[in-house]
Amino acid sequence: MIVLDTSIFVDYLFEKNEKRKEIARKMLGQLEGKEVAVPKVFLIELISIGRRLGFKIKKEDVLEFYSELTFVGEEEIIEILFDVAETVHPRAIDAYFIATAKLTNSILITNDRIMAENAKRYGIEAYYLLEEFDKAIDKISKH
Repeated sequence: MIVLDTSIFVDYLFEKNEKRKEIARKMLGQLEGKEVAVPKVFLIELISIGRRLGFKIKKEDVLEFYSELTFVGEEEIIEILFDVAETVHPRAIDAYFIATAKLTNSILITNDRIMAENAKRYGIEAYYLLEEFDKAIDKISKH
């Protein structure tokens, strides 16, 4: 299984930098037929970031992801969340993605360097997509 950070979707949907947008598009294109997990808070984060960037995204717009992603609830990862917080003390939202990767024994792919570093410190196989695209694609192709 693969855990994708919200940053990949943000770059795909909202990014004005064409390089970042293209990397996200290529990554998402590689995931067809693969199981992708995210914490449920992903939906809230996507709306919040989209709105901060000036897009009129709303709940109905993100609910379409329900059919494509496996959602992990906070109740399923709460103990891991505490451990992540105590061990690597990342941003709270990042802890959700790291904990989801731990619970599902997944790799984590992100366009957030700090999240990738914290995930690796926690023992999660993580890829900072903007610099490790080829490695991430190679790993996904073996999943």
